[in-house]
Amino acid sequence: MLQNCPRACFPPCISYHLPGRTVLHTDFCAGKAACTWIGDIFMNSVDTTGPVLRRNSCCQQEAPQSGNHDIPSGWKQILDLDFIYKWATLLILPAYAITTGIRSQIFVIYVILFVLKVRKSGYVKCGLEYYFAIAMLGLAVSFIGVWDAKILKNVIQVAKILCLPILMCQYKPIRKIENDLALIFAGLGVYGLARMLFAPLVTGYALDRPYCYSDFFMHSSVIAFSGYLFFLVSFVRREGYGWKLFSAVNVLIFAYLILLHSVRASYLAFLILTPVILLFEFKRMAFISMACLLVCGAAIAGGLCMFRPEIATKTGAKIRSIVDNSNGSNRGRVVFWKRAIQVFSENPVNGIGYRRFNRRYVDARSAEFDWAFWHAHSEFFSMLAETGLIGVIAWFAFKIRLLVLFFRERRHWIGAFMLYLFLAFEIHNFFECYLYERNAYIYIYVLLGLGINQIVRKRGASTCSAECESIA
Repeated sequence: MLQNCPRACFPPCISYHLPGRTVLHTDFCAGKAACTWIGDIFMNSVDTTGPVLRRNSCCQQEAPQSGNHDIPSGWKQILDLDFIYKWATLLILPAYAITTGIRSQIFVIYVILFVLKVRKSGYVKCGLEYYFAIAMLGLAVSFIGVWDAKILKNVIQVAKILCLPILMCQYKPIRKIENDLALIFAGLGVYGLARMLFAPLVTGYALDRPYCYSDFFMHSSVIAFSGYLFFLVSFVRREGYGWKLFSAVNVLIFAYLILLHSVRASYLAFLILTPVILLFEFKRMAFISMACLLVCGAAIAGGLCMFRPEIATKTGAKIRSIVDNSNGSNRGRVVFWKRAIQVFSENPVNGIGYRRFNRRYVDARSAEFDWAFWHAHSEFFSMLAETGLIGVIAWFAFKIRLLVLFFRERRHWIGAFMLYLFLAFEIHNFFECYLYERNAYIYIYVLLGLGINQIVRKRGASTCSAECESIA
């Protein structure tokens, strides 16, 4: 009987198919049995009259090694591509959250790792390739009729972001990734809280918008929201009072940071997703959890009114302004959205060219808000005017594919976190166009790529493990 099969099978999964039976082949690595088992998807099939040799893609494909099969040690282990990917990603996330100075290097790092990994082990599909190609072609079609080379340059910039999950989906899943992310987010929480309390960042016209991450308050708020969602999911999914207490403290820290940023899209995402998460996670205890949420919310509001009345007043005004028709920001968005619909009606097929819906190319027909006409202040309306029906359908086909992927994996904690993170970011995107600055997009898609790699590899590894353990 084979027992204690590891979740990730390191050697290639090889089985010889003989008439009426299957001979299972096992390797030994560092004194432990590494079991391999044939899956549903086969690679490198050889059709001969004799025994058929096939490899199972549920495990990471590695090139055959000559000599011993011991796990590399010392420098060999440090130079292992899975090891490099793990530490590169875990260092990039907090570094990029604190400063965007490494923005241009992120794509280069993952491309180099991708090329080396594919050359060594072959390419592993993640299911996003066709949707990614369709999305990029949909944006590029807006070049037709305009013939502006800047459009293609801008499309390439977007492609370098959206391809990150594909580049990152070539590696073995990181063991105990939840612990690593908890350490990273907890560190970001402490850093953000200290920064906001003692040395908040401010920029340009938004002197009333302090922030602590990235290079602008909107991107900073998205990063804070990601920490809030991570610890909210950890609080619900992780077992043990220690983890729940640790998660609860960090939930409060990041919720406080979200309040301090005064970004209304974050407030709206907070008000929508928090009860939805509690509803789906607690199910039968949904009403109790909602009641507890209201009590906690009332207690926090009371504490703010008592100890930080200026924050309570400012936050209340921001929340009320979401539905205030006389609010200048709201009126400006209405003007831009209506103008985007007009431009779309004039160019319904492929739009006026990606990233051309701004005051440089289009008359907003509003002297009051012309100064703020950098884009439609909504990803959807910007895409509608700039890329037409072709671009909108292609773009959101990619987004829907991501949503379906995470929804199917919501039973796993990483799948649930990715699902809620993706939904929160799309709520932000409806009221702002984060593609123009791209900083928040890069951060989110590095996180999504990390999650997709865990999900895709986990699906194969867990299937292999379950089958191995059931063999007698």
